[in-house]
Amino acid sequence: MGFLVLLVLLGLPVVEIWLMIEIGGEIGALPTVALILATAALGALLFRVQGLATLARVRSELDRGVTPVGELLSGLGLLVAGLLLLIPGFMTDAIGLVLFVPPARRLLIGALLAWAVARGGARIWTVGGGPGPGPGAGPGAGTHPRSGPPPVIEGEFQDVSDGDPDRIDDKRR
Repeated sequence: MGFLVLLVLLGLPVVEIWLMIEIGGEIGALPTVALILATAALGALLFRVQGLATLARVRSELDRGVTPVGELLSGLGLLVAGLLLLIPGFMTDAIGLVLFVPPARRLLIGALLAWAVARGGARIWTVGGGPGPGPGAGPGAGTHPRSGPPPVIEGEFQDVSDGDPDRIDDKRR
């Protein structure tokens, strides 16, 4: 993993400089600089428009009592896309523009999540949305989270960190 980070940190600027030299040789230096500045401005505009729309969807889902995980991840993708467009260079601009397309962003975020979960570097817990009656069975199935204090769940626990799950601690009795 460290090698990959090093490769990106060293390789990305080299590729960006090479692309700027090649494109500048074809269209000229001034149009190249203007194109880089235009993509930065476009990135800021797209981030503002799509970011505000994403924020509105997050608020809507929160008001309905639904956890807006998908919208928050989409917002994270928009943030990365905006940052990539602000970095001078054509390769980062191309990646940033692709991330502003919602289906491509969802596909990339889904692939990254699947990769992280497969590596064991991430755990995903979901609450609600499951089948059946009762609280947490889906949107609107339980009470609205803002309708009162959270429920208190009482119970007993057993520390099984020593590796013997069948051992019962006599101190609790």
